[in-house]
Amino acid sequence: MSAKVWNASSQQTHGAAVVCRKRQMLDLAIIGGGPGGLMSAWYLKKKLGPLCRVTIYEASDRIGGKVMSRKFDSAPALYEAGVAEIYDYSMTGPDPLRDLIQHFGLQTIPMDAEQVMLDGELLNDVPGMRRKYGDKTADAIVAFRERCAGLISPTEYYEGVGAQDNEHPWIDVNCEELLDREVTDPVAKRFFKVMARSDIATESHNTNGLNALKNFVMDVDGYIGLYSIQNGNEQLISCLQSEVDADIQLNHRVLEVGKTEKGRYQLNMMNGKGPETKEFDLVMVCLPHSWLATMRWDGEQLRKSMVKHIAYFDRPAHYLRISLLFDSPFWGDQIPGAWFMSEAFGGCCVYNEGARHDVGRNGVLNFLVAGSDALAFANLSDNELIDAALKSLPASFGDARAHFVEGKTHPWLSSVNAIPGGVPVRDVATNHRPEPKQHPGIVLVGDYLFDSTLNGLLDSSDAATDIVVTETMRLRYAREKGANGGKIDSTYFENYRGVGPYRDAWQQFTDPQYLKKLIETVWNKRESYRLLIAGSASGELVGALRALGVDAWGVENNRAIHAKTPAALRKFNLLGSVTDLPFKDGEFDFVFETCLCHVTERRVPAAVRELHRVVETGLIFGSVTSDFDPMLIDRYDLLRGVKKLGTWWEWSEIFFNNGFDLAMSRNDCLDEAWAATIAAGKGPGNWYADADSLRYSFFDKIESDD
Repeated sequence: MSAKVWNASSQQTHGAAVVCRKRQMLDLAIIGGGPGGLMSAWYLKKKLGPLCRVTIYEASDRIGGKVMSRKFDSAPALYEAGVAEIYDYSMTGPDPLRDLIQHFGLQTIPMDAEQVMLDGELLNDVPGMRRKYGDKTADAIVAFRERCAGLISPTEYYEGVGAQDNEHPWIDVNCEELLDREVTDPVAKRFFKVMARSDIATESHNTNGLNALKNFVMDVDGYIGLYSIQNGNEQLISCLQSEVDADIQLNHRVLEVGKTEKGRYQLNMMNGKGPETKEFDLVMVCLPHSWLATMRWDGEQLRKSMVKHIAYFDRPAHYLRISLLFDSPFWGDQIPGAWFMSEAFGGCCVYNEGARHDVGRNGVLNFLVAGSDALAFANLSDNELIDAALKSLPASFGDARAHFVEGKTHPWLSSVNAIPGGVPVRDVATNHRPEPKQHPGIVLVGDYLFDSTLNGLLDSSDAATDIVVTETMRLRYAREKGANGGKIDSTYFENYRGVGPYRDAWQQFTDPQYLKKLIETVWNKRESYRLLIAGSASGELVGALRALGVDAWGVENNRAIHAKTPAALRKFNLLGSVTDLPFKDGEFDFVFETCLCHVTERRVPAAVRELHRVVETGLIFGSVTSDFDPMLIDRYDLLRGVKKLGTWWEWSEIFFNNGFDLAMSRNDCLDEAWAATIAAGKGPGNWYADADSLRYSFFDKIESDD
């Protein structure tokens, strides 16, 4: 997270902080031992360390959920029984899941293919369609792909589900209606349905045009790559388990979540032998959407909120895997890629597992059946499913039955979402915390909240654990200070941050030369500029910046400290509120704020909009956040007087929703800014934990219609 108090040394605080940590350790339950639960536990260890004690409850006898790599009984040939492949976003921007996989040292194998089977024949994408069906069909495919690329850029695709989706012209039309409107050639229409169905996992009338669009462009160069983990995707699960600090309890099915009279959360469960009840300070529910409705939610407010949450995302989509082992890859070179798309089963993907895994001398074809076909065919016996898959193979392969050895089936019904992210798209905090008033410590995780991929699940785990970080810091501070503690009173500035009088202590927390250097680096602003300090106290920082040649001004709402402004600075340091600034529109080039965290949560958006009004170029976010190093929080009592507590992610969401965007997304100067940070002695061990924490402190003003 970004540095909110600069130039503060943390070395001397370690001993006292450790004592406080031991006293304030919280108990946290994770319901669900799938990838979401493990990812959340991994993030919690990274973000909170020993501040919380984590227990994972998994209903089955294994962890990993739908990430499952298996071998056949007849031969040690590897195949994916669950998650098929992983999306690669690294060509466009940071890719946290790829970074995590590299962190574990796992090797990856790129996957690609362009074949589609229509009317029993394997065809090579557009050239093959042109050869078999003619120019009209091929041109219709090319034209629609160009139309799709014009409606969502690779950058917009990379950004994923967000509020901007609500304005997209294809969000309110279903995919079936869209294809009827946009693609008049019937064969081209079949082509698009077949190519996208294994990713959409439902019928075209059950999803909207925007979700379909995001799948159509996957076949356009420059949007995304696909890969698999060498020796099985389930290695990711093993690596996560090896690094989490959690007590994992298998065969523990949680039946009910509620709240005790003392305000803790109570889990009622079956442990394989009988009922069991446990209490926790915080609960993360990391379950697929389909499992949420199988639980009871105690208390009317929680029950109603969870019913609404479940109903909002109740758009089940389905998968069914049929994995076939053969004595050899008898199809020869007819499958040059990692898979081909087939119009069998309404449109399915057939993976050639030998293209990514060790299958020995054998051949393995792995069918990913989707949508209504998965739902309907799941009622058949294994032998019937295997027979249907064998019959669907192209005749050019020859006699598949003569080479067949063994088959396995794996149903994944209601395992993904037909419109991931929901419609209309809501803010991330609402999706992850359905009942924040009475149950702020119950936080949900799920890929259905983003894009129904492992990448989206990691994003969900990251967002949810940020919420947990905030709740953890809030709880431990409340227990330490009590209901009436932690307020800003007459002694606050007399012994500022426990260091001394503000006039003597302020430079320990804010370095004017460093602030000036960062503004010049991020916005390439070398000439004179006007800067507003929002939360300027008695104006010493304003005076120091003016001495450096910056046209600096300040605004402060605390009358007691403002009254101590030196006479020479009174013209430049004004008394006023950040929610009603005494300045004209666009009066300042930049704003450096340190006061937003002291505004009530309800008024924070209005305060951000007021800063947006008076600034012309950009904002430096300097408020205290909950993902500070706890040692620094404890040493300097940084949460004193804080009314709006949040992590950098939670704050960035507020800025994004009120006219700001990340400045370094437009001017990629992160390396230079980080070098300046290290040179100034404000890197790891002092304040900024890493370069990414720096990135989320600088925001560009954007127009409201961007």
